[in-house]
Amino acid sequence: MSKSIIIIGAGIAGPVLAMLLKHKGFDAVVYERQPELRQAGIALNVSPQTFKVLNILGLAEKLIALGSQLEEGLTYSQLLGEIIGRNEGPARLRESLGWPLLVVSRSKYCEFLHSSARERGVEMHFSKRCVDVKQEGERVKATFEDGSEAEGDLLVGADGLHSTVRNVLFGKEPATYMGLVQVGGIGPIPEFFQPWKPTLYQSFGDGAHWLSTPINNTEMAWTATMPQPAEEREDWRRMSIEETKAMVKAVPVADWDYGVKDAVASATFVTKFGLYERPIADVWHKGRVVLAGDAAHPTSPHLGQGANQAMEDCYHLVRVLLKATPFTDASLEAAFTEYESIRHPVVIKSVGTAKKQGEARVLIGKEVCEKRDKAMKEAGGFDPERIKLQLELVQGPFQGTSEI
Repeated sequence: MSKSIIIIGAGIAGPVLAMLLKHKGFDAVVYERQPELRQAGIALNVSPQTFKVLNILGLAEKLIALGSQLEEGLTYSQLLGEIIGRNEGPARLRESLGWPLLVVSRSKYCEFLHSSARERGVEMHFSKRCVDVKQEGERVKATFEDGSEAEGDLLVGADGLHSTVRNVLFGKEPATYMGLVQVGGIGPIPEFFQPWKPTLYQSFGDGAHWLSTPINNTEMAWTATMPQPAEEREDWRRMSIEETKAMVKAVPVADWDYGVKDAVASATFVTKFGLYERPIADVWHKGRVVLAGDAAHPTSPHLGQGANQAMEDCYHLVRVLLKATPFTDASLEAAFTEYESIRHPVVIKSVGTAKKQGEARVLIGKEVCEKRDKAMKEAGGFDPERIKLQLELVQGPFQGTSEI
């Protein structure tokens, strides 16, 4: 019985989905447009639902060893000149759910997933830019820019925000620049933050927001979000030493108090990227082709849930595909419909709240920003709506025992 599955995209969802499928007896092959695994991005928040999924593969504890387990969150107002909130939510969450809120270097996370996939015999091909997908009978064929092709029983588009698979299925719908950029950096933890404690620091000011987290015992990752009318490419390019020095001086938060200027000045790696959005697809499948992760529901980074929600996609896709074997058009239609019915309501809330958070973080004008900060102080320094939703989200993708 054939159970061959093509996965387009080897970011975060692709390798995990392939490992889960192989774990359950499917033949999954991953194709990636980049020529190799590259260093991209800054850091990622890994929530308990991701550890539940990775634990199925025996990878959860190994990942924990690569990052920093958060214990508390702290919010500072540059305009009020004081700490406006502090809580030990991350530590309490670990106690109640058994899994931490972890922060890890994005590059290290991707390297970990790729090496784990290779160790499990997952076939991965690079320099394979998908340009077309065709369905013929009970088979799906992917065509790549170099003229090569791949054929399988079904295809999963996990190729991110600018998904080619989504464009082929539903027509081209370019991502829209949100008018915001992030400058992010990694560097040694400054003396200001000693004695060191795994803390999420965020600082609000007029027209900008700064957030930092430790990614290990010696390094800190930070991002500054700010408006920028001129469009900035979303290329996550690592800057040269000269560019890094110039960018650090130009970052609007470079002279902020409460450790911000120290962290920015100590950065050894800096990148700048624009933030883009694309509507959540109403339908995530057509025939034997289905979308996952940012290809289906791209999100801004302000809730820290993008990669975690992709893990839930992987879990539920495998779960419904197990019920759909042997594959028929009818069984796959039922499986993909169930997958969407479970995931769509969740990501609607997640993506919407993330966008709202981003807008609140970069308000412009002293009066409106002071009003925001005072309201946050009354609420303990963290948006109650965000906290409530995050507590809800981290419960997924299953309660009790896994179904796969």
